[in-house]
Amino acid sequence: MNEQNQGSTCLLHEGANLPMMLVESTRFGTFELEENRALRFSEGLLGLPDSTSYALIEVEDSPYAWLQSVDEPELAFLTTSPWEFYPDYDLEIDDTDQNSLGLDSPESAEVLILLTIHRQDDEAVDITANLLGPIVVNTDTRVARQIILSGSSYSTQEPLVG
Repeated sequence: MNEQNQGSTCLLHEGANLPMMLVESTRFGTFELEENRALRFSEGLLGLPDSTSYALIEVEDSPYAWLQSVDEPELAFLTTSPWEFYPDYDLEIDDTDQNSLGLDSPESAEVLILLTIHRQDDEAVDITANLLGPIVVNTDTRVARQIILSGSSYSTQEPLVG
């Protein structure tokens, strides 16, 4: 097991030739993930440079998904597509980010935004979205990057609408 990747181990799934990762999560328990399904962030998320591999876990019958770190069991983020709640959301991915992601066409990009659930006395009172720092995923290669929209009027705590 790689020392940097303490939250997961790699194994070969019985009966298949697909490399599998065993992911430890404090939120979801232990689960298997096909290695080629993991999202790879070469620079990690902002403020979390050492956590570079994530599983995207869809929440059934909802527009939400969890971005679960493969490297750190306690690290998971609620995400969604920005257009689910902000139909007029507009972003431009600069050439540097496009090259870093290996994006050749817009069809190969998936965009996610991180959500924050604000609580008071263990009750959810508000949800905000980080529209300024979306996550862009190359769906062909599973390479991902959190980008900052420079010159944007969006914030990191836009009230979730819808």
